[in-house]
Amino acid sequence: MFGPGRWSRTRVFRVRDLLAEALASVVGPRRAKQAAVLEAWPEVVGASHARHTWIAGLRGSVLVVTTDLPALSYELGLRRAALVGALNRKAGGPAIDEIEIILCPPGGSPAGER
Repeated sequence: MFGPGRWSRTRVFRVRDLLAEALASVVGPRRAKQAAVLEAWPEVVGASHARHTWIAGLRGSVLVVTTDLPALSYELGLRRAALVGALNRKAGGPAIDEIEIILCPPGGSPAGER
C-alpha cells in the first residue's frame, strides 16, 4: 500500500504546472500566457526597476505599466521591443504585442493602488 515501491512509482507534478494547465483550460491559452507575462515582469526588468514599476493591467494585447521615475520611463520606452520579446519568451509564446509606459507622480497611480 504505502511501501517504498508505491511512492517510487508515483508521478509527482509541480503545482505551478498544474495551475498553468488549469488556467489555460479556463481562460484560453493566450490569456494564460498573458498571466505568465505579469508574473515574469519583475524578473525581466530586474528587482531595482520592478520596485519602481506597477502593472496597471492589460488592454487587449498591450501591457500597461506605470512608473514614478521619469528616467525609468524613458529607459523602459527605449527597451520596449526587447522587453516585449523577453516577456513573450518567458510566457512560452506570443502574449503581448506592446508595452505602454505611463509616468505617474509618487503617491498616485492610474491603477488606483500600488
